Amino acid sequence: MIKKMNNALKNPDGSYSGKVIAGLVSLLIVLVQQVFAAFGIKFTGDWLAISAIINTVLTILGMLGVLSGGGVVEVPTTAKSEDPVKVTEVPNTIEQPK
Repeated sequence: MIKKMNNALKNPDGSYSGKVIAGLVSLLIVLVQQVFAAFGIKFTGDWLAISAIINTVLTILGMLGVLSGGGVVEVPTTAKSEDPVKVTEVPNTIEQPK
C-alpha cells in the first residue's frame, strides 16, 4: 500500500509530482478542518494563513526542483531526414505605411 501511494506521488521519470502533492496537502487541510468541526473543536488560528504558508513552502520546493524535477527532454527520432518539409507561406495582411 505504501509503494502504491509513493508511486501515485511520482511522475514517470521518478520525480515527485508537485500538482499531486499540492492537491493532497490542500485536501489534508480540509480534512483537519472537518474533523475539528465534527468534534466541536474551535481552532483559534487563521486557516487562510496556514494554507498560504503551506502553499509558499510548496512553491519554494517546486522552484528548487524537489517536487518536479527537471526531466530530460528527448527528441523523437521517428522522422526521416529525407522527408520533405512542407512550408506554408502566410500573406502579409498588415497595411504598410505609404
